[in-house]
Amino acid sequence: MPIITVVGRKQRKIRALIAGLYIVLTLGAATMVYPFLLMVSTSFTSPVDQNQFRLIPRFFYSEDELYRKYVEAKYGEEIVKYNAWVGTELATFEELKPPKHVRVKFVREWRQFKDSLPTDRMMLSNSFSLSRITPEMVYKYRNFLKTKFGGDLEKLNETYTEANESWMEVPMPIEDWSQRNFTPERTEKYREFLKFKVAQPKRYLMTVPVDGLFQEYLRLRYGDIKSINTALGSKYCRRSDIHLPAHVPKDQMADEWEAYVRKECPVHFIRLNRRATPSFQAFLREKYNSIEAFNKAYKASVKSFGEVTLPESPPESGIPLVDWIEFLENAVPIEMVELRTPEILFREHLERKFGTIERMNSALGTRFASFLDVAPPYAETDLTDLRENARDIRWEFAIRNYREVIDYVLLHGRALLNTAILCAAIVLVTLTVNPLCAYALSRFNLRSTYKILLFLLATMAFPAEVSAIPSFLLIKQLHLLGTYWAIILPGLANGYSIFLLKGFFDSLPRELYEAAIMDGATEMQMYRKITIQLSKPVLAVIALGAFTTAYGSFMWAFLVLQNPKMWTLMVWLYQMQIWAPQFLVYAGLVLAAIPTLLVFIFCQNIIMRGIIVPSEK
Repeated sequence: MPIITVVGRKQRKIRALIAGLYIVLTLGAATMVYPFLLMVSTSFTSPVDQNQFRLIPRFFYSEDELYRKYVEAKYGEEIVKYNAWVGTELATFEELKPPKHVRVKFVREWRQFKDSLPTDRMMLSNSFSLSRITPEMVYKYRNFLKTKFGGDLEKLNETYTEANESWMEVPMPIEDWSQRNFTPERTEKYREFLKFKVAQPKRYLMTVPVDGLFQEYLRLRYGDIKSINTALGSKYCRRSDIHLPAHVPKDQMADEWEAYVRKECPVHFIRLNRRATPSFQAFLREKYNSIEAFNKAYKASVKSFGEVTLPESPPESGIPLVDWIEFLENAVPIEMVELRTPEILFREHLERKFGTIERMNSALGTRFASFLDVAPPYAETDLTDLRENARDIRWEFAIRNYREVIDYVLLHGRALLNTAILCAAIVLVTLTVNPLCAYALSRFNLRSTYKILLFLLATMAFPAEVSAIPSFLLIKQLHLLGTYWAIILPGLANGYSIFLLKGFFDSLPRELYEAAIMDGATEMQMYRKITIQLSKPVLAVIALGAFTTAYGSFMWAFLVLQNPKMWTLMVWLYQMQIWAPQFLVYAGLVLAAIPTLLVFIFCQNIIMRGIIVPSEK
């Protein structure tokens, strides 16, 4: 009989009371769902937006926010490197704003020129990252290798002479042409990497902004733009207005140009005039003293230093490269040095194509005072690439955190298999031992029944941590550490489950058992065909409880399974929290919550029957 009658519900006070109850329950549900939705939302974020805590991440609908994330990922989440390369002075990527206007024709001209540059002197964006998330390019490169080697990691290790234990450990060749003396090791792996790089879309290829490196050099030496102007006697408005000419200038910038080119500029953008060959020969003669020593070092067979020629560009590696750089730093006449940076090549391209700066400004919609003032439109190009590939970029940001977690779990140990074995075994033993014990206490009038029940209830008064030490020592004495039995045996019996089942079994009609006995049924037949058949709802509740307990178990599995290959999913997720950023941890928790969420969604009717049926009995 309901507490409030049908007639009573028509009264205004009762209706107001019911409405208040629904409001309270709705608010209570919201307080439970809202934090979970925030966690799901944050799991899609990155360092630039992880602290926004919005129900829907802004990059799903905001171009400005997507631009910040795109640039952050492209430059490896390193604001210092971005500032140095582009000439900005941002503290974080959160301060980054997309350009207000895009000079479409100028961007098109830059992109066409960039695509004509040698690929082996360009870098892949999103591949030189300090981020703890696997960059997109690294992920694609590993898939490239998986396809090449048919998923055989051992074959890859043998071919490249490496010792990777999983595909997540396979390193991508380091390629940073912004470094002073960077020279790639021309191995088979690097040659395959170059094939991979050539096959990537053009938007992933980046030129090295040497002008930006020079601007950063001046900033570190003098400070802000005002101090730079004071030191050089210049009138630059912004740091990004400073550009490197191809040859040593004739103004106050000459000393800085020479110091930077000799000591700091990446050598692969420097060329030496062949007219400096006599100086190079004199340098080698002074360093090696004899032609025999030179031939031995260079593995050459020249008869005199007069036969040695000066390479215009730096040698690939080894002693020739060391001598070339040493000659550049100390002996070559500075007039014989020329820069061939991407910016300089772009200016020369524009000058050849348009002739005068006025014609170029008219054709491309720019306002440069001279060709020396031309700077590649890096920010505008980034925005253009974003707009042309917004769907793919947004999808990459939506899945990359979850992809990282899935790869981490699948490629480390046997987390999923171990968790499945643990959950299945715990549910099986729970539905075997506990019902048998409860059946015995319910069916037979034992003198110690209530003492046993009291003992079972007493186990509920102590948390699991209290029994962890004696259980661990017992498992150790049985030599079961590191085995599945170590996590299964302690969960064989549960005091609360036995108590709950005993109460349910007591409510079953005794007449059924009397009739079964008259028909000659054995005790096990009555247990299987009467007790179990009528107890499915409560057994389902017990099974669900056992599943959630086993699935969420972390501490005990971590203690007794000391071999990482035996770790369960929760142990790996805990280990991930040590190194992973907040948004990656949230992605892991969301994925870990899916199995239990699905169980409760599809089994809620069984759960309700397990709650309601005992009360009706």
